[in-house]
Amino acid sequence: MSKKVEHVDAHTLHGWVAKGEAIVIDVREPHEYLRAHIPGSLQVPLSRLGTQELPAAEGRKVVVSCASGMRSLMAADRVLAGHYGTVYNLHGGLSGWQSAGFEVARDEQAAAEGLFPNLFSMFRAAR
Repeated sequence: MSKKVEHVDAHTLHGWVAKGEAIVIDVREPHEYLRAHIPGSLQVPLSRLGTQELPAAEGRKVVVSCASGMRSLMAADRVLAGHYGTVYNLHGGLSGWQSAGFEVARDEQAAAEGLFPNLFSMFRAAR
C-alpha cells in the first residue's frame, strides 16, 4: 500500500461528511475533543496513536484533524497513511473548520470536569 498524505479544506470536508464519504479522526487529547469537535468525528489521541485500534475506512476517505492542522499532519504522516494508504489532513484543523462557519459539537460539562476532575469529585462528594 502506498503511503500518501493530502490536504483538504473545510468546505470540501463538509461536503464529504454530509454525503457520508469521509470519516474524521480527531487526534487531540480527550479534554480538547470534549470542548469542541467536528460532529461525528472519532477521537484517537496522538498520544495513543499506534496503541489504539483504528476505525475501518469502509470505502470512505480518512481525514485527520486537530486544533490547527499540525498534530494531525504528524499523525497522518507517521502512522495513519501507512494504515489507510491515502489520508487527508484538514487544513487549519478545527480552527479552520470553525472559521469557515461550520458547526462544532461540544460537551461543556465533561470538558470542564476533564480539566478539573479532582475538584468536581470533591464537590460531588460534599453534596
